[in-house]
Amino acid sequence: MKKKLEKIDFEVENGLKFKASDRLRNLIQENPNETQLWNKLAELYYESGFLDSAGKYWILTEPTEDRIKKCVEIYEKSVNYSGYQILQEIVFRGDKSKLSEFAQNKLTELEADSKKKANYVPKFLPRVNKPKSKREKHKQTFNDKIGGFIFFGILIIIGILIIIGFITAIKWIF
Repeated sequence: MKKKLEKIDFEVENGLKFKASDRLRNLIQENPNETQLWNKLAELYYESGFLDSAGKYWILTEPTEDRIKKCVEIYEKSVNYSGYQILQEIVFRGDKSKLSEFAQNKLTELEADSKKKANYVPKFLPRVNKPKSKREKHKQTFNDKIGGFIFFGILIIIGILIIIGFITAIKWIF
């Protein structure tokens, strides 16, 4: 993650803020409990003038500064103070118990509001760590390879038998 953060900082320094924000959102999806990532993305949006988006990512941060309070207020107003809408947009897939007390209380408050107003609380399954590379997704064993050869071999034999059957049927007819 350190390498990715360095790459993001490099992109921000070189004016590639859109690309950096994409990378940060992806990192947040991979590491939802890392509030430093949420704050970094909020800071990027704030510096870029997207106050509502900054508020979206600061929503789980204790408002220690006026700018954080202001951005969160702008964001909440933009979604009509709807807990349901906020939960749908932030899509928190992490473990609530690993968050700060403020963030836990905020999520609970949003869930209560969603239940009250929409009679529904969105539930997002925790993110399961994906394999790092395509190779790790599925390492083929010897048995997998043999199974593949046998399967395709049977398909080829069936194809050949069908062709032989057609040829034989044609010979009988003529």
